[in-house]
Amino acid sequence: MRKKPNIPRNRHFLKLTDFTREELQEIIDLSMMLKEAHYAGVDLPLLKNKSLAILFSELSTRTRISFETAMTQLGGHALYISGKTIYMGEHETMRDTSEVISRMTDAAVLRIGKHETMEEYAEDSFTPVIDGCSQDSIEGTHPTQLIADFITMREHLPDTPWEDMTILRVGDLNLDLDGFGMVGRALSQMCAIFGMTYIACSPEGMEMPQRDIDAYNEIAKTSGAKIYLTDDPYKYIDKVDFIFGDSFYFAGYDEEGFKERRMPKLFPKYTIDQKLVDAAKENVGVLHCMPGHRDVELTSEVWDGPHSLLFEEAENRLHAQKGILTWLLYERQPSEELIKYHKGRIENFLEHRVNR
Repeated sequence: MRKKPNIPRNRHFLKLTDFTREELQEIIDLSMMLKEAHYAGVDLPLLKNKSLAILFSELSTRTRISFETAMTQLGGHALYISGKTIYMGEHETMRDTSEVISRMTDAAVLRIGKHETMEEYAEDSFTPVIDGCSQDSIEGTHPTQLIADFITMREHLPDTPWEDMTILRVGDLNLDLDGFGMVGRALSQMCAIFGMTYIACSPEGMEMPQRDIDAYNEIAKTSGAKIYLTDDPYKYIDKVDFIFGDSFYFAGYDEEGFKERRMPKLFPKYTIDQKLVDAAKENVGVLHCMPGHRDVELTSEVWDGPHSLLFEEAENRLHAQKGILTWLLYERQPSEELIKYHKGRIENFLEHRVNR
């Protein structure tokens, strides 16, 4: 009889809202401990002999490299699988692809388009599935990015409670427009969960969809988070601890007129420049998930300036992936007795064969 997987939602990493604040804080704390150990020259083989399938049909720099390196440093192995090199969607259904891969590997990170496709894959997977960035207007998000972002913010303001932080997100926040803005949605979810103040700053036509605002406010009933909507980057700037930018246009979006339709709305009013940074708090940090366009989303003066956390944020993708993978996959190691038993059986079998 064919088995059916039964993995709890929080054993996949598909949506931040599947996790409690305490669970997300555990992942952040674990990621930071693993980073501290790494900087001390200690990379613990916590996932020894485990394998991660990296199944991507989209371009990736930080996500792919960070997951591959994370598995190596944790003592495991990563397999990069391009969507064009397997039968998925050609001769095999998503169920067949998911079940086969999950029977051979210990987890999978996917970047294969729509979030619903990842949910379909996860439904038939016997092992955890991680959303490596999904792109669609209904559920698109980028949850792993936000673990890295929160590590970066905690490092920058180590003694400030989450509830006392104010975040300004500048740019397109409406996934209904182009199916674009996954990081902005994930950021709003994380801010809501952690009780933060979130300022959503966007031009007309790129505002947060009402369903995202409603979702934020529903979480805020418990967390105490606050949200403010504006089209003016300067309206609340004196209260801001972190300014988040994002790409105004993106490689891989081939729809005719994508860049031309967006740029007049976003540039230059929503470019993060030194004037905006100077108007914020003295110790403000500037983040951008990258890839980005210098002198478009951020001026080079800000990109390379003293308030920039871009490259710390990018590096923290590695430590975040290590934390996520370890939190999902770590298991107690087999006892010495069990290892000895199976080692003895196999060695006896092989010795008998050799001596035949």
